[in-house]
Amino acid sequence: MLSREDNELLTRVGPGTAMGSLLRCFWQPFALASELPGADSDPVRVRLLGEDLVAFRDSTGTPGLLAANCPHRGASLFFARNEESGIRCVYHGWKFDTNGTCLDMPNEPTLKRGAPAESDFKHRVKATAYPVEERGGVLWAYLGPRAEVPRPPELEWTHVPASHRYVSKRIQACNYLQNVEGEVDSSHVSFLHSKGTAADSAGIQDLRSTLPDYMARDRAPRFFVLPTAYGMMIGARRDAEEDSYYWRVTQFLMPTYTMIPVPVGAPVSFTAATPMDDQSMMGFTVTWHPDRPLRDDEIGQIESWLGVHTEVDPLTFKPLRNKDNDYLIDRGFQRSGRSYTGIRGIREEDLAVQESMGSVCDRTIEHLGSSDLAVIALRRRLLDAVRALAERGEVPYEAHNDDAYRVRSAALVLPREVAWDKGAADALLATV
Repeated sequence: MLSREDNELLTRVGPGTAMGSLLRCFWQPFALASELPGADSDPVRVRLLGEDLVAFRDSTGTPGLLAANCPHRGASLFFARNEESGIRCVYHGWKFDTNGTCLDMPNEPTLKRGAPAESDFKHRVKATAYPVEERGGVLWAYLGPRAEVPRPPELEWTHVPASHRYVSKRIQACNYLQNVEGEVDSSHVSFLHSKGTAADSAGIQDLRSTLPDYMARDRAPRFFVLPTAYGMMIGARRDAEEDSYYWRVTQFLMPTYTMIPVPVGAPVSFTAATPMDDQSMMGFTVTWHPDRPLRDDEIGQIESWLGVHTEVDPLTFKPLRNKDNDYLIDRGFQRSGRSYTGIRGIREEDLAVQESMGSVCDRTIEHLGSSDLAVIALRRRLLDAVRALAERGEVPYEAHNDDAYRVRSAALVLPREVAWDKGAADALLATV
């Protein structure tokens, strides 16, 4: 379990909080690039790390992210006119570019000829603006100190052609940590995502799997965790044959990214848990293949919404199967032995258990076991980083080590005498 103080430390992400400060050291994915489809397209509301913001593209297509309220009188820039390389507040016409520079104050008197430039009021007003980059079909923002802005992480999927990847976004009604903890927990897969209640009949619902169902046969994996230059590498070991083990190697990448284990050679999947505030998050899931376009059947599997992507309302990004409708649980399906949960889809099963913990889980009442080793290591890793920054001013190493993020996850069978990290090394190295 965690102490109440440590739980608060990890889960509070707003401005001025210790965890919020840590997260602001990293680039945060906050929108699909398609949400801003072109130059001068409609502004979009964004809630990110406890701040209300507005995203837009200027007339050149450059994306920007400003504080939601105009610095004049506080009207929302969501209602602004997006025109002629700037966003113009409809209240009094003040106009700002993607850097927050005030371009125009049409309701203020113009300067008299010969007056010094510094007396121009508009040069003394600036909207809060954050750097934005577009990578891999996703918009990323940096909300941290400007003295040394790091480069975004060099994730493999951000470098492959658009035809090689599938990107989705969802809004999740809980604290970000509940999602990240679920992603690093390979133990739950043998239960939550299984097709039945008996180990000899429980086929895992991962449509991408080409391996024998070791997760159904051995439902009590042993966990091993190794620190890395980007975060942690987690090995979950299950018995395979008499001379081999089945390993699921999950990647945790600071601060809130994970890569889900898949068979070697199959498309890889990545998830980012971006905190909107303490009680909600945006989940970005990417499935990609480094060497070729995704096939029609692979896209069809994704859009069956049985896997790690979920079907959402295209306007709100709220999952269609959600806590308000109990994820459309089918008790008959659950009792039939064809589903452990009666809930359709891996992501919806994850949502059901993660959101059911409450908006912010009370970790003081937990009873953790050996199967929770990865979760414990994750918490320690984040707590160490939070305290190092808050108490000693140490910026997390990973924030400025962007090249270390060129990794993959993997699921594979290795001889029992082979060390898992060495045996899986080639499969875990990204090449793009």
